[in-house]
Amino acid sequence: MPPPRLRRLLGIGPHAPPIAPRSSDPAPFFAAENTSWKSPDDILSILMIIGGDIVQRAVAQLAGSGPGPFAPVAFSFGWLAYSVSALTSAVGDGRLLPPPDIATYVVNARTGYVRENASWVLGRLLRDHEHRTFKGSSLTVAFFRTRADGRGCAGVPARDWVYWCGVLVILAQLAIAVVPGALNGNWIVLFITAGGTALALTASGLPQWREEKFAARELKGREVVCITRGNGSTFAMVVVSETGLRLEDLASGRDKRRTSTSVMSAVLCVLWIVLLLTVEGLQGEAWYLLAVGSLGMVQNVVAAGAKRSADALGFHFEPATEGDVVRKDKVMQSLMEAEKKEPGVGLSLLPLFFPGELRPTEKGFWDKVRA
Repeated sequence: MPPPRLRRLLGIGPHAPPIAPRSSDPAPFFAAENTSWKSPDDILSILMIIGGDIVQRAVAQLAGSGPGPFAPVAFSFGWLAYSVSALTSAVGDGRLLPPPDIATYVVNARTGYVRENASWVLGRLLRDHEHRTFKGSSLTVAFFRTRADGRGCAGVPARDWVYWCGVLVILAQLAIAVVPGALNGNWIVLFITAGGTALALTASGLPQWREEKFAARELKGREVVCITRGNGSTFAMVVVSETGLRLEDLASGRDKRRTSTSVMSAVLCVLWIVLLLTVEGLQGEAWYLLAVGSLGMVQNVVAAGAKRSADALGFHFEPATEGDVVRKDKVMQSLMEAEKKEPGVGLSLLPLFFPGELRPTEKGFWDKVRA
């Protein structure tokens, strides 16, 4: 038998405290849910800290499109998280661009020098053209020649549907933010939207974005460069350049850090935190801000992952013809045909796709090429 004090603590015996009856009324729980659905204020501050990597890729896509430093990346929930990571990078390796999406090799067809690609925009160029070129189970080699007619400046992206969607989304966000002010006199939503848009456009307009994206010397003379994923890949693109930027320079991922970028990243990070505190204090009309942020997030996702033309990426090529695509039943046959079309192309790609021993007939062909 436990002592009296322990029995009282366990609720046993005549001296046990009375047990309050449980309420089966669900009204308080539904009332709390009803309040949350009427104005989801609490969730906004949580959403502000997700999606930073998406914002970085969206800015990388649209940086340098102009006019001037303007890059139409809409205000969204991911900007606060991105500002923190951007500050970390700015005081660390000094880079703004993300690393390449895919592992890529850049090969000089004249020297045979193979370089691992460190350029985000070159990786996107290969990724987006892999899906546009006819491919089979073998190797497809597509030739691209830079424009000689002066149309399109190297390193200056053309404005495509991704660009104009960004502009339209920014305008739509401001229009949505005006509604609660016009109806109920609550202009805080417009203040937050306009402030977030200004911070987003400032961050995406930093000069280092374009300098880092197209960090290469002007081309003097003729350059033939092959871009491919390497052994096992079914696609290789060959860029024959008479004018424009040196793609080998671009592939090296040159350092273009600026002190001003570090300072601006710190200032913008503080201002994004201030904006978060303003969002936290929002009372009512949260659905409008949720619509603004959601629309911006959709734009960021589309811009970050969209497949774009070479012009929109800043590379301006002549219109392709059927003769510019080499595709045979065997990888070796494709390399041989590419070598006949442009000397040095097949020979420079041979060690990537065939690092081992060659058959006697194949060895004889390449020995003649080298002679």
